[in-house]
Amino acid sequence: MSFDVHVSYGQIYLDDLADDMGLETFPDDHPEHPVGIIRVKDGKGLLVTGLHTGTVGFSVTVSDRDPEPDVNEYEDIVEISFHTQTGRIFLIEWGGEGFHNLPDLSSGPGWYRLRYHAVHMDRATESDCSTDAIIDRYLLQIWPQNESIPQVVKSTSRTLTYWRNAK
Repeated sequence: MSFDVHVSYGQIYLDDLADDMGLETFPDDHPEHPVGIIRVKDGKGLLVTGLHTGTVGFSVTVSDRDPEPDVNEYEDIVEISFHTQTGRIFLIEWGGEGFHNLPDLSSGPGWYRLRYHAVHMDRATESDCSTDAIIDRYLLQIWPQNESIPQVVKSTSRTLTYWRNAK
């Protein structure tokens, strides 16, 4: 499924309950394996975008097995484990301005792997947000997988490097 998402402060949220407007605090990255642009804690997630304020392109795929990363179309790709108690995830825009129902997770409650792809983050970070054109695009792949360490699959942007080093 694909749709446009409005972002503010370069943030989008995941929530397995849709009872919130986002995270109360910015979650810490993994201390030994930082991935920077996606952080998770207690059934919630923070997805960082290059664009500060405006609209980004967003796609989500839910699969019953690893769909393989799209290394040709995207400049940055990171993975992290995510635990859901409900088997449902919602994508929530800043301040609860909008939310998107994502497809039901194939194995119900439990551990999943999130693979977050990004393209044109640097261009979007440098933009003045005054255009209606989509600059940066994102793909989130979700599939059942036991908890495992976060990893960077592909890293080419200065934006990802910045977030991986941010404390």
